[in-house]
Amino acid sequence: MTRKRRWMSWGAAGSVAAVVVVGVIVASSSSEQVDQVPAAATARAERATITATINGKGVIAAASTASAGFIDGGRVNTISVAVGQTVAAGQELATVDPGPADLALEKANGALAAAQSSLDAARQTAQAAVDSLTAAKTALATLAADAPERQSTEATVRDLTAQGPSQRDAVAQAEKVRDDARRDVAAAQTARDQTTLLAPIAGVVTAVNGTVGTILSGGQSSQATSDGANAASAAVSAGLVSISDVSSLRVTASIPEADIASVAVGQTATVTLPVKGTEPIAGTVIAVAPTPQSSTDGVVTYAVTIQLAATPPGVRLGQTAIVAVTVATAENATVVPAEAAQLSSTTTGTVEVRSTSGKTKTVDVTIGITTPTQVQIVAGLEPGDTVQFTTPTAQPVTGDGVDGQMPDGGDGSFGGPQ
Repeated sequence: MTRKRRWMSWGAAGSVAAVVVVGVIVASSSSEQVDQVPAAATARAERATITATINGKGVIAAASTASAGFIDGGRVNTISVAVGQTVAAGQELATVDPGPADLALEKANGALAAAQSSLDAARQTAQAAVDSLTAAKTALATLAADAPERQSTEATVRDLTAQGPSQRDAVAQAEKVRDDARRDVAAAQTARDQTTLLAPIAGVVTAVNGTVGTILSGGQSSQATSDGANAASAAVSAGLVSISDVSSLRVTASIPEADIASVAVGQTATVTLPVKGTEPIAGTVIAVAPTPQSSTDGVVTYAVTIQLAATPPGVRLGQTAIVAVTVATAENATVVPAEAAQLSSTTTGTVEVRSTSGKTKTVDVTIGITTPTQVQIVAGLEPGDTVQFTTPTAQPVTGDGVDGQMPDGGDGSFGGPQ
């Protein structure tokens, strides 16, 4: 009998302990569950300026860049500039060995001198023939019809007259040779002048692609303007010296295809540099690319070029720039928090208007500009009206575990056999 009572006493104690432990587990489980439940909030419709912007990202670039190189190439004799140096238009950048150009110019001048001598001789011959013809005609006019020398004089006039066209042709041909020689001299002089490389634009030297003694090939000079007409920046061939005009800066930003329809030339923009202490820079959209940029991640974007209104101190080419293009703005507009408007389309929606008595009613409204935080109400609501909306707020929710089930433990028993 005593043994039975002890077993029962132990079992009862075990049951009590089980209840306590299970209660702790359930309480702990319930206290850790937090759900998002809606909480009511109100706000007054107010008058304000609302602005919609579209954001993009790009880099600072010069509006105009140039790459200067030697047209005919050659061995570099001198380089007068270095990267980072500011240069003026027409300033000397470098020189190549002028020897070959000097020889070509000397040869061209010799050919011109010879051509000029031939032309002078042809003209003298032609003029002598003209003078002889004039004298013969004059003599013939003084001779009587039966004069013995009349016949020979007439023959002279005929011969000289016949020679006239060929002599004029000889002069014309000599003039052509002389003119060709003049052009050859001009070309040779230009080639000689081009052995000294001059800056095509004013700006900052961004690259020097060679050293003294380098032998360069010809045809290395070009200039380009970044106009944003396509996805890629305007390319400039690699000459000896590259120059960027930093007095006029632009940003070519990538805008997602979902937003590009709202962007147009002439819109204002704000450009922000991710550098501590820099102020936002005003800008204007000057070009919108008609074709998309290529993308490796499948995201289609379009290039939009923004001209900066000023060049801020310390800005550098290639710096990352965050662009915000203003696509719509309204002053003295009726606005409400974005959460308060339920949009059914881009121009229509509803709001819950709360009266002074606390009652609410659904009102149809006309929607204007929308931003992530505000919505413009064009019609259906007046400034001062109170709108009610819900916001997700974290609230604890009690319960008996997941789906009301007990934690693992079979039928909930604890301890030895009953």
